Amino acid sequence: HSSGLLQVPRRRPSRIGTLGMALNFVGAPAAPRPAAAPASAPPAQFLTPSSRPAEAGGAAGAATFSMAFAAGVAMAASQRRPRIARAAQSTTTLPTVDRNTTKEFRRTLQRSENYHKFGKSQMDNARKELMSVSGSELVTKLRKNGFRLTVGDVTFVLADSYGFCWGVERAVAMAYEARNFFPDKNIWCTNEIIHNPSVNAKLQSMGMKFIPTVEGGGKDFSGVQKGDVVVLPAFGASIDEMALLKSRSVQIVDTTCPWVSKVWNSVEKTKEKGHTNIIHGKYSHEETIATKSFADKYLIVKDMTEAEYVADYILHGGDKQAFMQKFAKAISPGFDPDADLLKVGVANQTTMLKGETELIGKLFERVMIKKFGPQDIDQHFVSFNTICDATQERQDAMYKMFGAEYEAPKSKLYADLEGEQVGVELRSGSRQEKLSSKLVEDLTRGAAEEAAQAEKPSKVDLCIVVGGFNSSNTTHLLEIAEEEGVPGYHIDTAERLGRGSSPNSIEHKPLSTTPADAMQERGFTMTEGFLPEGKITVGVTSGASTPDAQVGEVLERILQLKQGK
Repeated sequence: HSSGLLQVPRRRPSRIGTLGMALNFVGAPAAPRPAAAPASAPPAQFLTPSSRPAEAGGAAGAATFSMAFAAGVAMAASQRRPRIARAAQSTTTLPTVDRNTTKEFRRTLQRSENYHKFGKSQMDNARKELMSVSGSELVTKLRKNGFRLTVGDVTFVLADSYGFCWGVERAVAMAYEARNFFPDKNIWCTNEIIHNPSVNAKLQSMGMKFIPTVEGGGKDFSGVQKGDVVVLPAFGASIDEMALLKSRSVQIVDTTCPWVSKVWNSVEKTKEKGHTNIIHGKYSHEETIATKSFADKYLIVKDMTEAEYVADYILHGGDKQAFMQKFAKAISPGFDPDADLLKVGVANQTTMLKGETELIGKLFERVMIKKFGPQDIDQHFVSFNTICDATQERQDAMYKMFGAEYEAPKSKLYADLEGEQVGVELRSGSRQEKLSSKLVEDLTRGAAEEAAQAEKPSKVDLCIVVGGFNSSNTTHLLEIAEEEGVPGYHIDTAERLGRGSSPNSIEHKPLSTTPADAMQERGFTMTEGFLPEGKITVGVTSGASTPDAQVGEVLERILQLKQGK
């Protein structure tokens, strides 16, 4: 197989059929599975000396289903609570890939028979089938009408960048196609495929399983057996999880967003130069956990405030013990701020704010110029364009809907350094070819028509934000509504509407409620009479992991409530 692609037989007739057809697992009990062969560990050159791959254990019985795909919608509404780890579960010890060999390990894995790749025609068909069950006629009509539509007394204004980004759409389509292509296999997802409980519940209704999470943050891979299929989610998986899956001889379906993979490539290049990776992200976020696994030395900063703290330490030194305590959960093993911050490169979690990531990169370049001089900057700083603009575009669209403008973050330290370095051209400010998510989304959804100026409403009375409660990019959208003084309501499904003492009520997650509490059905606010009397203008947007179908159901329910139904 010189191409490195897995050669697969002609596709067998699927017991699943198309995505919208019934799942037919009824009939004879599942055939007994052969005993698992001894696990084949990754080649020794990829593992650290002390690393040992965990042994396969446990049994993964195939569930029997008689459930139509449409039932996944009901399941999504009823299974909002996250899976709770059972006492019998225990964390699987992962092999540790040598951080100097991660690039070669991943390349070897991608060329192996363990790594399954779908062809272009399969992906095109999967996307079409996905849109047939996740699209919305009402949302499509809104889009084609210039993102504005009046029905009776209600004028809907849809943000002109909203919902599924193309990376998420690609990941979900690949997960659905995996079920079609491997109808008789146990299929696992190493994590939520995306941060949307409804989408994940639909995958469960199709017979897919999720690797259980154990208290303390570990995972229990004991059910994964040789020959199973394992799907890596849109935000990726750590290199050590990949090593474990290779040792189990499973088929890997990798739905990692190409934007995330680009970040990993930049981390590898920074590491090859001997630089420390400064990652703009949240240390507990699944994507950042995956990204840091490709680094040798790393430091994670969540915002500009933490970035300025690190920058000041580089320039002036400080209390090393306080530094280590502050970033205890966000640094690589053996990290030494006095030695490991002399040469740095900046990477990012793709869901972070684009403007903030750009400024953090420029800040650290200015810092290195001040400390070492512009003539030696290439020896101390490296810059790559790893910014995905999907998050920023959705936020820009919110400001546009409210008649406001996005204000880029500011940094006093950066402003001071910029003033000192007038005329010095930054590497991180050039060669930034912007990747346009919106362009790709317009190609798949169809470009919208511009509404006539006279049709554009002067103000929005309220804003509905639709998306998973554990989605950080969705939460940021609600923050913008509150910032602009517009009543905003974050809901996950249309079932949150009309739950109070009157039909004109909405149960929603306020910003003060943590995602963890919301996922446990705690901390919600019930607002009665949220729809004003008479003619109203309702702003609508959705997070990057929210399918149009969920938005459409919310819009239809609002129309029903407005009509007194």
